[in-house]
Amino acid sequence: MPIAGGGEQRHNVIMYDNARDQSIGGRIRSLRKARGLSLHALATRCGTSAPTLHRYETGWDRFEVATLRRIAAALDARLDIRLEARAQTPVSPGARRLRKLLAPLFWDRKLSATDLREHPRWVLGRVLMYGDMTQVSAARSYYGDAAITAAVAQRGVDERTRNYWTLLLGPSDAPKGTEQTGLEARP
Repeated sequence: MPIAGGGEQRHNVIMYDNARDQSIGGRIRSLRKARGLSLHALATRCGTSAPTLHRYETGWDRFEVATLRRIAAALDARLDIRLEARAQTPVSPGARRLRKLLAPLFWDRKLSATDLREHPRWVLGRVLMYGDMTQVSAARSYYGDAAITAAVAQRGVDERTRNYWTLLLGPSDAPKGTEQTGLEARP
């Protein structure tokens, strides 16, 4: 999702101000700094909060397209969103690698191999709501789409996460409200 530079001369040129940080957040930060704007000033211009912009700039990858459009407009930049096919399906990580990757999401307890094996809905619920793209992709390839569908059907998963995965994977076959294991019923 590149952000192109604004202005007449660079209208169709994709702008990468920081060669080391090619993420959308890094591009937002580079453009904001290049224009001499503070987080608060940009937030005021685009009608969002400085903490939201800070999250975007520091790696949050659950962007609202409407917010990105407002940020691009406030930065006098063009927003270009693309979907590109992947060359191959990612290989499922092993339990040890997955545990290490997901550990930061489990701030209240140490994630164990037993948790991964015996409590996949609890693990997936937290990953889907709080994980970044790498964590979600790894958990998805480890557990599969059927486990994700079951996890988002449980109580405790926020509506936004549930709606996203229902759109992506299709509705669950289980009637709404039939799941008995909530996120609060963790190990």
